Amino acid sequence: MVKLIKDPVHGYISISDQELRIVDTYAVQRLRRIGQLPLAYLVYPGARHSRFDHSLGSMVLAEEFAKSLGLDGYEERLFKAAALLHDVGHTPFSHLLEQFLIERGSSHEDMGRRIIKEEHELKTSLQETGIDLSDLLRLLEGNHRLSRLISGPVDVDRLDFLLRDSYFTGATYGVIDVRRLIYLTTIEDGEVCVDERGWGVLEELAVARLHSFLNIYFHHAVRAAQLQLLKAVEEAGEELTGMAELSVPEFLELDDYTVWCKLKNNPKSKKRIDSLSRRKLPKMIYEGKGASAPEKFWSSEERRRLEGELGELLNVAPEQVYVDSSIIPPLTKYGPSELAIRVRGGGGRGAARSWILEMTSRPIFIVRAYVERGVGEYNTLRERAENFFKRRGLFSSE
Repeated sequence: MVKLIKDPVHGYISISDQELRIVDTYAVQRLRRIGQLPLAYLVYPGARHSRFDHSLGSMVLAEEFAKSLGLDGYEERLFKAAALLHDVGHTPFSHLLEQFLIERGSSHEDMGRRIIKEEHELKTSLQETGIDLSDLLRLLEGNHRLSRLISGPVDVDRLDFLLRDSYFTGATYGVIDVRRLIYLTTIEDGEVCVDERGWGVLEELAVARLHSFLNIYFHHAVRAAQLQLLKAVEEAGEELTGMAELSVPEFLELDDYTVWCKLKNNPKSKKRIDSLSRRKLPKMIYEGKGASAPEKFWSSEERRRLEGELGELLNVAPEQVYVDSSIIPPLTKYGPSELAIRVRGGGGRGAARSWILEMTSRPIFIVRAYVERGVGEYNTLRERAENFFKRRGLFSSE
C-alpha cells in the first residue's frame, strides 16, 4: 500500500509501507520540530518549513534520479533512505547551533551517523526494509558511487532546499529547472557527469544558490535574530552548548521547541528570548565583504573577544554588541573542474568552463557588527565600528 503526502514543492509524494516505517520513527519525526531556516520567519513570514519537509523533498528527488539513472531496486531504496536521513543529526535551530558540535570536533553529519548506528527504532526499521546499515553509512560517508548525489555540487540536498526555501520565503532566487538537471545527469566510472545540454541549468543553479545565501540565509536581519538566539544559548550554559557530549537519546530530546522553552525559563537567557518574541532585533552598524578572512576570526572565543574590544570603543556593554562572520561557501570545493561535463558526439568528459561557475566557485566572507537598539547615536557608532575593523585589516563597509 502506498501513502500519499501532498507537498507544495513537488506535488504528491508516494511512500511505501517500508519507507513509512522509517519516516514514522522518532528520530525522523523530530525533524518536524527543527526549522529549515531558523528565525527567518521574522523577515520572511512564510519561512516556517522544517527539516522534515526538506528531507521528504530530498527523498523525492533521489527517486527521480534513481529512475533516470536506471538504478536497481536495492540501490534505489538505499539512495532514497540516505536522502531521507541526511539531516537526521541536525541540532535544534539547524546550522545555527551546529557550531557547538563543530567546536568539539563533531558535525550534524557525524551525529546523524551516530543516530543511525545507535538509535534502536531507526536501526530496526532500516533493517526491516532490507537496507544494509554498512551500505547506508558508506553512502553517507562519501564512499559510494551515489555519495556525490547526496553531498556534492549537484545533489538532492541543495536542489530541494533551493526550491523549497524559495517557495516558502516568497523569494524567487531558487527557481531552477531541477528536472532537466536530473534527466541530463549520468554516472560514468563512478563520477557524476552532467550532459553539456545542462550547462545553462548548472549556471542557473550557481547563481540561484549565491543569491539565496546573500538575500535569504545571510539577510542582515535574519542574522541579527540568529545572533541574539546564539547569545542566549551561550548564556544558558553547558546544558545546551555541550550537546556534542550528549547520548543519542538525550540529543534527540532537543528540538527548536524544547530549546526555546529552556531559554525562556532560564533567567540568564530569558531577556533575549523576550526580545525575539517581540521582534526587537539588534541594529547593524557595520558590514564588509571580502574574498578571505583570518580563520580564527570565526571562532566563538575570538568573536567574544572582538565584541568586548568593540564594545569598549563604542562605550557599549559587550553583551549588547554582536560581531558576526559568515561565509558563502563556493559551489564546488576545488573549483569548476569538480563539475564533469559529458560532451555529446563521443567527445568524452571534460571539466566545466564558465565564467559564471568560476565566479560562484569563490567563497565570500561577510563581516557584520550589531548593537542593541537605543545604546547610542547610530552614525557615531557606525563610524567607530568602521575604523575598528579597518584597523584590524578586515573589510571596508559597502
